[in-house]
Amino acid sequence: MSDVPGVPSSSAAAEPPLIADLSITFTPRVAVLDIDGTLIDNDLVLQPRARAAVRAATERVPVILATGRMYSSALPWARELRVTQPLVCYQGALVREPAGGEVLFEEGLSASVARATIAIARTHGWHVQAYSDDRLFCEQDRPEAHLYARIAQVPINFVDDLDTLVSKGTTKIVCVSEDPAIVDACVEAMTDGLGQEARVTRSMEWFVEVISPRINKARAVELVCARLGLSLGDAVAVGDAPNDREMLAAAGCGVVVRTARPEVVAVADARCATPGEAGVADVLEHFGLSG
Repeated sequence: MSDVPGVPSSSAAAEPPLIADLSITFTPRVAVLDIDGTLIDNDLVLQPRARAAVRAATERVPVILATGRMYSSALPWARELRVTQPLVCYQGALVREPAGGEVLFEEGLSASVARATIAIARTHGWHVQAYSDDRLFCEQDRPEAHLYARIAQVPINFVDDLDTLVSKGTTKIVCVSEDPAIVDACVEAMTDGLGQEARVTRSMEWFVEVISPRINKARAVELVCARLGLSLGDAVAVGDAPNDREMLAAAGCGVVVRTARPEVVAVADARCATPGEAGVADVLEHFGLSG
């Protein structure tokens, strides 16, 4: 973990060890897991060994899922894994109970920032989408929308004008592209255009996510941990993407999927295998939380 959440420390600058070689003495009191790219692969496959390990861990410690997914998209995975703790969704913009659906925390983008984000996307011809009442909305029927919907396993709702939809704000705005150059350009344009008014981050390799500048997974997970009388410093956290950086840096032990981008690896204490190799199971077994 780094000294400052989201900022690599000098000790974290070198590539961290594989989880099997991690020598630090740490006893997690909670486990925090990202979903996409960490628990499941791009084909939405959850390895049986990972499923069994997470289910076993829920019998020993609180397990928190922290994801960029919508609540309705994360909920089936929580049920599959028998996770009962509040779900951290939309990069931390929404915290909601899996049983009963009570909203514990919510902070979205303001209408003005949402419209500015949409305007930037329109200028470049990028696919852009917004959210309202935990539903996905798009203006155009494009392949990018269907890519997102397939991964999220949610329906697409079409509207004539996203500006009208976000007139009272939106949970987040997402741009989608399968072209890495467009994704890079989108991150740069959104960051430059929105400045301090928004946080621009990546989740899956195709998604550029724009959320409130005050939002990240670490902050939302801390809210859930506080309800348990714990903190993120008591947790082992596992993630793979730039949207996981603050969470990994602030965790008692942050574990990154070994194929992650360098800036994510830099804030982690250890590396684990990919979802296809059930890397999360390796982490939970290392700390005696499963098996």
